[in-house]
Amino acid sequence: MGRKSKTRRNSYGAWLHFLRREKKLSQAEVAKLSGIPRTTLMHWERTGNLAGRAQILKLAIIYGVSVQELLRVEKSIKPSLVITTPIS
Repeated sequence: MGRKSKTRRNSYGAWLHFLRREKKLSQAEVAKLSGIPRTTLMHWERTGNLAGRAQILKLAIIYGVSVQELLRVEKSIKPSLVITTPIS
């Protein structure tokens, strides 16, 4: 009899899980392709936390999506509304 997971996925973690499953990849396969430890991938899928840009880019390439899509950036946000200079 299998163990039930007490961990609930948040919506972002579920999105990462969906993208991986859509490509029919296991966490071990993504770990091998990306160089990211499988336990780290598992943690990201459970918590929705992500590390640096390099890992985000690797996952986007493996999952065949843009970084914006991986991060679920809203397409309705206009670049002109993004602050690019520090506020003093």
